[in-house]
Amino acid sequence: MSDTVFPLVRRSGVSRPGDSHSRTASVGVRVSSGRGRFSRPVQAGFTVLELVVVMVVIGILSVVVLPRLNVFDGFDQLGYRDRVRATLEYARKSAVAQRRNVRVQIASSVTTVTVEQATPEGDVGTPGSYAALNLPGSNTNTFNPPSGVTLTPPNVTLTFDPLGKPSAAATLTVSGSGNITVEAETGYVH
Repeated sequence: MSDTVFPLVRRSGVSRPGDSHSRTASVGVRVSSGRGRFSRPVQAGFTVLELVVVMVVIGILSVVVLPRLNVFDGFDQLGYRDRVRATLEYARKSAVAQRRNVRVQIASSVTTVTVEQATPEGDVGTPGSYAALNLPGSNTNTFNPPSGVTLTPPNVTLTFDPLGKPSAAATLTVSGSGNITVEAETGYVH
C-alpha cells in the first residue's frame, strides 16, 4: 500500500492491521510512503534557474547600490585624525628625547615634521635650521590627508621645546571625526 488516506478523525500513533509503514496525519491528508511502485521520492531544494536569478540580482545590487553607500568615508576621517594625533605625540616625545625643538607644520594638503639641528646647549648645529624628522614606519617626514578629508584651522605650526611644551595651545578639527587638542602647558595631545 503506497498511498494512505487517513479518515477524518485524527489518529495518534495507531496503525491499521496489515500496514507496517503507515503514518499519522491530520484530517484528509494523503501521505506517500515512498515504497510504492510508481511513487517518486520528494526532493527539496532550489532549481538552477532560481539560483542563477538570485545571483544576477545580487550582482546588479552590488554594482549599483554599494558604490553609493560611501562606507569608507568614516574610516578615512578617523584614520587621518588618529595619524595627526600620533604625529603630534611623536613630535613631543622626540623633542624631549633629543633635547631639541621639533616643529609640526600642518597645512591643508600636507603635514610635515622637522627637528632643529642645534641643541639647547648650542654645541651642535646652527640655531633656527631644521632637518627632516622621519615618522615611525616611514622613510619620509610628510603625509597627506585622504581626499575629501579636511582639517580646520587649515594652517597650523606647533613647535615643541625640549621640555615637551608646545609654542601654543591648539584645537584641530578633522571633518566628521572630532577634535584633537594640544594642551598649552604640558603638550598633552588628546
